[in-house]
Amino acid sequence: MGVTSDLGKVEELVQSKKLLVFDFDGVLADSVEVKTDAFSALYEPYGSEVAAEVVNHHRNNGGMSRFEKFKHYHKEFLNKNIDENKIASLSEEFSSLVVEKVISTKEILGAGEFLKRFCTKEKLCTVNSATPLNEIKAIVKARGLSHFFQGVYGSPNSKQDNLVEIRNAFDVDMKAGVFFGDAQSDFNAAKAMGMDFIGVGKKIIDILENENGEWLVVNDFNGLINGA
Repeated sequence: MGVTSDLGKVEELVQSKKLLVFDFDGVLADSVEVKTDAFSALYEPYGSEVAAEVVNHHRNNGGMSRFEKFKHYHKEFLNKNIDENKIASLSEEFSSLVVEKVISTKEILGAGEFLKRFCTKEKLCTVNSATPLNEIKAIVKARGLSHFFQGVYGSPNSKQDNLVEIRNAFDVDMKAGVFFGDAQSDFNAAKAMGMDFIGVGKKIIDILENENGEWLVVNDFNGLINGA
């Protein structure tokens, strides 16, 4: 049980795989706090205590779609039911707060060069995000990354549902794939599909340390862009 940041092992694993799957926020773009600020702003009208509970939940539940979060926050923190129209309205407001900021935020160090190195004709690369599908496609395009990916997948499908779609669309053995993620939902989806997993960022370390086995982690992609 434990984690290792052995870049040689990471390099070897990536080289051996046909399929590379990437979460987006916190993995390719340093955009997690952009989303945190947006959730805080949306729930601040209900009071600072509610906003704080929302922020805490959001930070501890990366990879959960905003649609599910809205349902949870209204039920658990406001004791209110929320219908699909209200969810759609909140989602639009959320998008207006985050899209341009996510497009312009810094990349996770070395991510762009890593994609240039590995997402070539020899490998199949996809994005698997909890961001709504049309929105994540627009963000990937606006950041000039579309040519690296054969597919971009988002919510309302779950991370695991998206992996099933990737498997079926490209007829690929998921054991030949590795998922780069920063959240429990990313790890759970990879595990359920029989994929290897590489954790990105410091927060995922605490999660993986409580999982059976030895797991690979990287703070960013900087040590991998020119070979380990």
